[in-house]
Amino acid sequence: MDNEDSSFGKYRLVQQLATGGMAQLYLASIDGPDGFSKSCVIKRVLPEYASLESFSRMFADEAKVAALLTHPNIVQVFDFGRVDGQYYLAMEWIQGHSLDRLLRQALRSGRVVGTRVAVDVGLAVADALAYAHAKTLPDGTPLMLVHRDVTPGNVLVSRDGIIKLADFGIVKSAVNAERTVAGVVKGKYPYMSPEQITSQELDHRSDLYSLGIVLYEAATGRRLFKRDTLEATIMAASQANVPPPSEGTPDFPAELERIILRLLQKAPSARYQSARELRDDLERFRAAQQWASGTHEMAALVAELFPPSITGQPPTALPASSTSHGSNSATGRTPPPSAEPERELSSTSAATRAHGAVEVPLDTSAQGFPWGIALAAGCAALGTALFWLLAP
Repeated sequence: MDNEDSSFGKYRLVQQLATGGMAQLYLASIDGPDGFSKSCVIKRVLPEYASLESFSRMFADEAKVAALLTHPNIVQVFDFGRVDGQYYLAMEWIQGHSLDRLLRQALRSGRVVGTRVAVDVGLAVADALAYAHAKTLPDGTPLMLVHRDVTPGNVLVSRDGIIKLADFGIVKSAVNAERTVAGVVKGKYPYMSPEQITSQELDHRSDLYSLGIVLYEAATGRRLFKRDTLEATIMAASQANVPPPSEGTPDFPAELERIILRLLQKAPSARYQSARELRDDLERFRAAQQWASGTHEMAALVAELFPPSITGQPPTALPASSTSHGSNSATGRTPPPSAEPERELSSTSAATRAHGAVEVPLDTSAQGFPWGIALAAGCAALGTALFWLLAP
């Protein structure tokens, strides 16, 4: 995109924020009379993939689900359409950073964001999930939504300290139930529940497990299942052996440890059975600590870790999987200089690649050694190699 603003239907594209294999994100504006202007983010399908049926269906499903969700802790999607054959979504513009980037920046600074931030994140995301999990279709039919991608990259923190859950691009729901294929994994391996990574039937408790991983990592500053290789990560996540947070942090609050470990139980029946139940427990813990609402503290943390630029214009916080495998400096997922960039891998559909998700067929019929998991790792590694060789 040129430096000059360009029009895209009723929107004015101001700046390209990120690009991936099949989609681009722009800071945009919708203008009206008498100087009216409102900023937003446009997620636009690249022209060469506009006719790809599988991707068009996934994009439309994301729009249908997003249209049903209006909550202060969920990034709002308020428009879906097609301009010159290109599908697009118009989304709320969040000035801030992803939790992923906050955690990485804190690590560079030699600090852990700590338990208070973890609790604030847990309360906000639990509230968002409680709303989404209970949502119904207009006729009253339960939406039966499972986000499937609750990760630090999809938790956005504004410079005002507001926390929002983003990216329902690979959601499982009644909207796309007929296209949810058994034996297919979608998500990011280090944050998958055991049932998700082994391609079992999922319900809302899988999202709670993923949130447990996010809270564990935020509170301790340590990765839980991420390993040096993809195969080792898959194995660790599937085995779900969780060292207590206090093992590396002796003064870790016992009650918060209980909450996190309950979220991370391997059996769904042993976890919290609803996001609302989790939120109530976190609220009681926060009250016992005599902590006030964390909005001010979150805003102070963002300002401390990311001082405003010289121009005073903070970057836009974007979900980690809004695009994939391209320039994503604007998404706030730049790893430390010494770290290997964490790539979200795909071995099958190009449609999934554009959403930054993993979609790997699994064979889970064998008992004993998890051959399905090993096969997933092999397929993902092969698919990644092919993608980096063949991708434009």
